Amino acid sequence: MESNSKYKNCVIQQDVILSKQPTYSPSSHFFGQEKKLPDTVLGEKCIICAQAVVYAGTVLGDRVFVADGANIREGCEIGDDTIIGRNVTVECNTKIGKKCKIQTAAHITGDVIIEDNVFVGPECTTMNDKFMRTSDIEMRGPTFKKNSRIGANATVLAGLTIGENSVVGAGSVVTKDVPDGEIWVGNPAKFLKKS
Repeated sequence: MESNSKYKNCVIQQDVILSKQPTYSPSSHFFGQEKKLPDTVLGEKCIICAQAVVYAGTVLGDRVFVADGANIREGCEIGDDTIIGRNVTVECNTKIGKKCKIQTAAHITGDVIIEDNVFVGPECTTMNDKFMRTSDIEMRGPTFKKNSRIGANATVLAGLTIGENSVVGAGSVVTKDVPDGEIWVGNPAKFLKKS
């Protein structure tokens, strides 16, 4: 169905929730800091599929496609012509560039930077917490440089950089920065060859 005039020229399917305000657990690092966030902003010709949730304070560029059941948290920015696959989770304050493909069931943690033309395979997992603690600690997600490609079921740990034009093989566990133009595979991921 076509959306109302607020989201002009966009398609918003059934059971979609836009501009959801966040709620935090009493044990959350953010508890007590709640404030009303601005409505979700959709660019021209976005398609938001059934049962997707896009939180308040998030901005989608033109022609962004959000598949069924995807969940995009508050404070995110997603660039033009990017595809967010089915059941993908994009956590708070993540920046995703133009023409990216984030495939089915990937988990993009908070505070990630994904530059333009990045491919993230199905069920890829990212981390933003180096120490797995419940107390207040610095959180920093990985950075994916332009044209990098991440295979299915790969895991990328907190604070790392995946270099421009680099490739991470399917099922790899990335524990170190991957330089530009290299292919890394394995657990832990290691250099295989130039891309």
